Amino acid sequence: SITGGGGGGGAVGGGGMDEGNSSDDSDNEIHNDDEMDDELSVFTASQYNDGERIVIGNQSKFLTTSMMLRLFSAGVKPPGEGMRVIYVDGAFDMFHCGHVRFLEETAKRGDYIIVGIHGDSLVNKRRGSNLPLMNLHERVLSVLGCKYVNDVLIDAPLAITQEMIASLKISEVVHGTESDDIGAIDERYKYPREVGMLTAIKSPIDFKLVNILSRIQKKQAELQSKIERKKKAEREWFNNKYDQNGGGKNGSK
Repeated sequence: SITGGGGGGGAVGGGGMDEGNSSDDSDNEIHNDDEMDDELSVFTASQYNDGERIVIGNQSKFLTTSMMLRLFSAGVKPPGEGMRVIYVDGAFDMFHCGHVRFLEETAKRGDYIIVGIHGDSLVNKRRGSNLPLMNLHERVLSVLGCKYVNDVLIDAPLAITQEMIASLKISEVVHGTESDDIGAIDERYKYPREVGMLTAIKSPIDFKLVNILSRIQKKQAELQSKIERKKKAEREWFNNKYDQNGGGKNGSK
């Protein structure tokens, strides 16, 4: 069930499985391309533009069809008369426990939760590097599976406008205290703040995308170290058994 959304995409109903968010969104403090070069092959594909490499998220592994969206949004209903509608937006990249806990807290503030998910180009523009790691389709399907979410605004606009609030019947706009977003929030929440609809709630945990990346990089380093130790041991064994001229321990050939 796909309905019209305010200012930047369609809204698709969600609410099913489990998982959620940590703050007004999710992820990045990794903006140094030189530092990321060694890890790019692990997370992303590269594209080239006039000889300059631009790193973005991989193409979705999902074959996203209208049937797929209907399956993920099964059972969704529009907000009923008098329901308090809460809106929260962000990237929600690599949907993780921080997101889930944040959405759980957000759900306590109202009856109907709409999550706006920013498009790939917007996320990449604000966070740089190779983010988002998951593209829009993957992030939408992940959030749709969260039991605390009632609806999803696909390719949500950065700025929350008066028209958007009226269209989606939003009662309150919420953002968290933990986020990997490196952009200022003033432009995003200017109107909700002016009319007293903006609320900042403390994120239950400080888990973010950077924590996931740090864990992966740590495991990569440990694996590489293990491989180097094994190579060194093999070289020592070989050199001990055979000298450089091909002779054995006793000089025999």
